[in-house]
Amino acid sequence: MKTGISKHLAVVALLLIGFTLSGNAQSSELIEIHKLIKQKDFFKAMEYYKQKREAIPTGYGLVIEATLDNAFNNLEASDRKIAELMKKTYLIPDSLMLQLYRLKEDNAVKLFKYKEAKEAVSIILDQYKPLVDENEISDLENNNKIWTALENEPPQHVIINNDNRIKIKKDKAGLNNLSVVVANDSLDFVFDTGANISTTIKSIAQKLNMKIIPSDIQVGSITGIKVNAQLAVCKELKINNIIVKNAIFLVFDDKDMAFPQIDYQIYGIIGFPIISAMKEIQITHDGYFIVPQTETTLFGDSNMALNGLTPLIYIDGKHYTFDTGADSSMLYHPYYIENKIEIDKNHKIEPISFGGAGGHKQFDGFKIDAVFNILGKEVILNNIDLLKEPLGDKQKVYGNIGQDFIQKFEKMTLNFSKMFIKFD
Repeated sequence: MKTGISKHLAVVALLLIGFTLSGNAQSSELIEIHKLIKQKDFFKAMEYYKQKREAIPTGYGLVIEATLDNAFNNLEASDRKIAELMKKTYLIPDSLMLQLYRLKEDNAVKLFKYKEAKEAVSIILDQYKPLVDENEISDLENNNKIWTALENEPPQHVIINNDNRIKIKKDKAGLNNLSVVVANDSLDFVFDTGANISTTIKSIAQKLNMKIIPSDIQVGSITGIKVNAQLAVCKELKINNIIVKNAIFLVFDDKDMAFPQIDYQIYGIIGFPIISAMKEIQITHDGYFIVPQTETTLFGDSNMALNGLTPLIYIDGKHYTFDTGADSSMLYHPYYIENKIEIDKNHKIEPISFGGAGGHKQFDGFKIDAVFNILGKEVILNNIDLLKEPLGDKQKVYGNIGQDFIQKFEKMTLNFSKMFIKFD
């Protein structure tokens, strides 16, 4: 399920063309990096920037590094570079200042500095609104409501006591659940890296005595449908020996998380902000969720990045979103374009249905067999869904990797401080 706050929490591509910080004309190197960032291919952008760094003037380099630091979760480093750039406002065009403030908002959100996030969005709306299109203004105003509602709330804090090895429970829909304890109540919540924020329903928020903050906000679902929601703060919850303080939850009406066709109700979702704060999680093929006190050592380059609050994985030189809450993987329009001749020749168009909070939609697509190569291993996914047409932000990535891929391995490790995904 997708419960992203707003597509504009994602890092927006830098408007490098026209940026005159150093007074130099645009080089082919800068244009190429701009293109890669716009496509959310931070992996190739990082590789290319390392190769061409000496040819790029300092001012441009700071902009690129602030963006890539954000994408690879080096948030304090990103903020330092943004601050250095903003000392030279007289040299920076408004179009670029807009992007820097969007980066500041995203950094603040991930650091749980809600007041700073609000300040960044307020400046955009006050000073740079003419540069923002109508749809973006609506999203920014929605974000402003969220961070205003949360500005006086303390930051989330996670305490990990000992190594944690927790048995995963499968629910009626086949989704992975963990037992969550709040005070004297225990409930099974889905865990989902694809959920941009943790989520619950109104009856459960009330049952667990969460602090509900009345908020007139709308949340975008995977289908593009917008759903009304409120916010809540859970003062403390426990998952085994892990204590999470001041966790933020979106609160939906019960019906928006219900699937009556299979008599199924989702009570809650542990999303990206809680999972990433654990620094490292491991999921085993035999059904265990592990959070170690000592992180795994990384060998090689990072193969995970963040597009806002959405994890990306790099496979075969292509970037995909990565969603542990999705039971099956899906391929998007860029994959189709790259393989159009073969797909059109050998496959017929079929209706593809998917959705989440707020309902389902159907799109034209195909059922294909896809082959992936990662860490020296070949992974074949049969009968995988492929969308034919572009769909919002999904036109920038090749697809979404889900549980059917993960289950091909004995263990998966996600590390959010060193930014890698490892399969054993």
